[in-house]
Amino acid sequence: MQNLQLISTKELRDNLSEILEKVAIGRQSFLVAKFGRKKALISPTSTFSDSKKVDFSKLSTFGIWKKRKDIKNTKSWVSNSRTKQSQRI
Repeated sequence: MQNLQLISTKELRDNLSEILEKVAIGRQSFLVAKFGRKKALISPTSTFSDSKKVDFSKLSTFGIWKKRKDIKNTKSWVSNSRTKQSQRI
């Protein structure tokens, strides 16, 4: 791995936005140490455009609710279901 730079957790905390810019734009990698012990590696990821696109219409479960009469608008039905599930009882 090229451009690997060792930094402390304090340096990371104090310069987080600058370090993230160096990772995202400069493609640098940082090894984060806490009390001299290596704890984490911050390195660039591939962009979404580089990743493989998934065609959801080809999945076997695509359209399984199409014939349901009780669900007119799937987006609002899912949203309402999630809201009900997240409410405390």
